[in-house]
Amino acid sequence: MKTLITFFALLLSVQLTAQEWKLIYENDKSGKAITGNIEALKEAVRTGKEIRIGWGFQHPSVKKISVEHVADAAFLTIQSDSIVHAQIRPIIGQSPNFDEGTIQLKENLEWVFIGGTNGKMDAMTRNTITGEIVDHKLRTNSFRWFVKD
Repeated sequence: MKTLITFFALLLSVQLTAQEWKLIYENDKSGKAITGNIEALKEAVRTGKEIRIGWGFQHPSVKKISVEHVADAAFLTIQSDSIVHAQIRPIIGQSPNFDEGTIQLKENLEWVFIGGTNGKMDAMTRNTITGEIVDHKLRTNSFRWFVKD
């Protein structure tokens, strides 16, 4: 009996470690599909799969200066059966220092955003001491959508 329990525990651990994040959908900043199928992404949302969203920024004239981010989706919305939106949990604000190769935390600032398959992004920064909104901008961006398989 002990051997059987050990076998099933080992089998379960192998199955759990075999789960991987897979790119399921990618959209450009105008909301056009680049890779994948939005129906598969919507199905993943509807069935409660874990989803991550990836995005980044490229310096307009210096191609080697860029940042890429990936975050777990904390809250997902399907709007009008056509657009998926992902909100991330607030993070401490940060600024890359490209000369030093570091990322510096911004004291007393919290940042959050919602990104959508339509390429729209709403980002907001708040002062954690005063509660004041210090930056709130709508932007466009491409997004990569990952699902844990």
